[in-house]
Order: sequence, then C-alpha cells, then structure tokens
Amino acid sequence: MSQEIDDLILELVDQPNNAQSDEDEGIDEYGPDLYKDEEDRRRLQALPEVERERILSERSEERQRNLERLEVRKLLNDGRREDSTRRSTRAKGSKTSGALSELTRRREEKKRSTRHRRSPSPTERRKKARASYSDESAAEYTDDEDEDRNDRRIKRTPTLDEIQPIVLTRHRIEKWLYAPYFEDVAIGSFVRLFIGQDEQKKSVYRLCQVVDVVPYHKKYSISTEIWSNQALQVKHGRAEKAFTMDIISNQPVTQQEYSRLLSTCEAEHEPLPDLEEVKAKTKHFEEARSYVLKDDEVSNMIAKKQSVSGRKVNASMEHAVLLAKLEHARNIHDEDLVQKILQDLDELKEIEKTREIEMELELKRRKEFHRQALAKAEIKSTQQWEEDSARTKWAVEQAARRKKEEETPTGPVVGFRELYEKVAAKTEMILLV
Repeated sequence: MSQEIDDLILELVDQPNNAQSDEDEGIDEYGPDLYKDEEDRRRLQALPEVERERILSERSEERQRNLERLEVRKLLNDGRREDSTRRSTRAKGSKTSGALSELTRRREEKKRSTRHRRSPSPTERRKKARASYSDESAAEYTDDEDEDRNDRRIKRTPTLDEIQPIVLTRHRIEKWLYAPYFEDVAIGSFVRLFIGQDEQKKSVYRLCQVVDVVPYHKKYSISTEIWSNQALQVKHGRAEKAFTMDIISNQPVTQQEYSRLLSTCEAEHEPLPDLEEVKAKTKHFEEARSYVLKDDEVSNMIAKKQSVSGRKVNASMEHAVLLAKLEHARNIHDEDLVQKILQDLDELKEIEKTREIEMELELKRRKEFHRQALAKAEIKSTQQWEEDSARTKWAVEQAARRKKEEETPTGPVVGFRELYEKVAAKTEMILLV
C-alpha cells in the first residue's frame, strides 16, 4: 500500500496546485450500491451473476483508489499550506511541501537535461524519483516533522483486509457475551448486519460500527443456549439505531459492503474509519482471545447467564467453566486447586452419567406411554368404524326394502274386461226389474 501511495504522490506532484482531477466526481458517479441509476441496475441484473459481480467488484476497487487519491491530494495541499505559513516564521525548509517542491524542481531539471537523450521507462523514473525523494526527506525533515509525517500516514483509511479482524461475528458474541471484557471489545468494532431481502429475494447486509451496548426491553435468544437482554447501538454513516444480536452475520464482509460504508460516510460528511483505531481494536480482540478468567469472573458469568436465561446452566457450560478454572489454576501453579478442580470434573462426569441414565429411563417411560395411548386410540377408532359400518349397512337395507315395497302390487291383478262384463250384466238385471 505504501508503494501505491508513493506512486500517487509522484503522479499528483506534477499537477498544478489548483488542478482538480476528474476522479473527484468519479467517486459519486455510482450510488451507494454501486449502480449509476435504475437503467444501469436493470442492465446489470440482466447479466449472469458472475459477470455482474465482476463489474461491481471493479467499481468498488475504482472507488477505493479514488478515495486514496483524495487523501494523498489532501496531504499535498496541507503540506503546501504549511509551506506558505512557515516561510514567514521560519527560515528553515518547510515540512512536507518543501520536500515535494524540491522533488518537483529536480524532476523538471532532469526532464530538461534528458530531453535529447532516451527517456527512461516509467518504472525506472519512479524508482529514481522515490530514491531522491527519500534522500531529500531524510536530509531536511527534523525529528518533529518525522513524527508528524508518521501520524499522517497512520491516519489513512484502512483496507478491507485490515477491517476483517475486528468484525464482531455472532459466534464471537456467543462466546464473549457474558465475559467481563465484552463491552470494551464490542464498542468500536464492526458488525455485518442483516437488514432484509431485495427484490430478487437475496439477503442484504450493511457494515456498521458499534458505538454502544444498551439494554433491550425483553429477553431474546441468540442461539439455543445463549440468551440476552442487551442490544448493540450501531451506526452506518449518520444513521444510528439499536439492533438485537441475533441478526448479526457470521460471514466475512464483502468489498462492496465496505465500499458502501466509505461512500456513505463521505456523502454524509462523517469521519471514515481510522487506521490507528483499527490497530488498537485489533489488539483488544487478541487480548480477549488470550484472556484467562478468574474464579470470581467465572461465577459472575454463570450468575449472569442464569439470570438472563431463567434456567440452570447445562452440563456443557459447567464443564467449560471448570476447564477455564483448571487452566487458570495451572497458570498460577496452584496444585491444590488443580486437584480440587479435577475432582469436580470427575464428580460432574458421574452426575452427567446419572442424568443420562435418568433421561434414558424417562425416554423409555414416555415411549411406553405414547405406545399405550396409540393402541387405545387404534382400538377406539376400530370400534367407531365398526359401529359406523353397521349403521350404514342397516340404513342401506331399510332403503332397499322400502323401494321394493313401492314397486310390488298389493294383490293379484284380475282381468278387467271380465270384471266389467259381470258388473254390467248385474246392472242391466237390476234396471230391468
């Protein structure tokens, strides 16, 4: 990175003081999500995923280079202003601007002297210029100027690789949540926060910086065994809000997410992440990983977890606590304490075996209970089915019987003509009388 910055200095020192690079506008050419506009978004969304990610990655790298160029130009401008101010109060050479001005003069003389000779390659020219720049800087800088120059270099914006070690993942939170150093480690770190899904149903994350650990209005679970009543107050640019820790990602931050944070801070005039602070926070993470818990701290962790979760700590937690105590006892060479903890571990194993036997018996009892309940349910279901079948059969038989009775006559059919003749004959006989 330092070589790239030196190359930028050599390139920018040839520009006039009032020169403005077109790359200043290039930073804002894309939106926070690296798309120019809706048409550009639709065009990229239509491309294959690999091609789209490649283009977005190139845009992200371009934005990072432009930000670095702006920082170098700012340092150059600050140096020139200091040179103008110090000339009125000091006869000695200026700070950064004096060295850069001398470098410019030497480069101009070299161009004139080599005009009729073969021009060196850009690589050779930059190597010689860097050597000359280093010699002049070493000859003219005083001790306080060296310190000021180092301060300026360390205040550059860190890269993504320098940010990754201080990203607080959900796994780290589960491990450190009840530890006495959790708040100190969390504040100032970065988290990859899940904020929802986009139109393509893809998960969207934002890189945020933790500014505080605050109480939460209710208890919630981060994992199966880890509960919390706290939240993280985070910020992204000017936006600041408290979020629960169960939506924090375990995956690494992408270059696109980091570039979006930088561009948002630039657009909203918020300070960018500082390299010195990042290095200090990296040390905090290293100290947390190697921290040895004391007995009272372990007891406080257990009590805190029990109070938050509202239930007893499981055997795995007890085992982990005893192992931490054992490591601490061995570090302080307390053999009596080591033997006591080893005895506690043996007792815990026996208790765990007893619990396993009890759980196995309880499991068998529940299985037998469910088996009997299932058998009773099957018997009852069979009886109900038989009763329903009998009722259905009886109803069908009754319906068939009624239909048959309706279709069958009540008596034998007599010849109608013969009956008529008999009735008519009797009627005539009566009329004749």
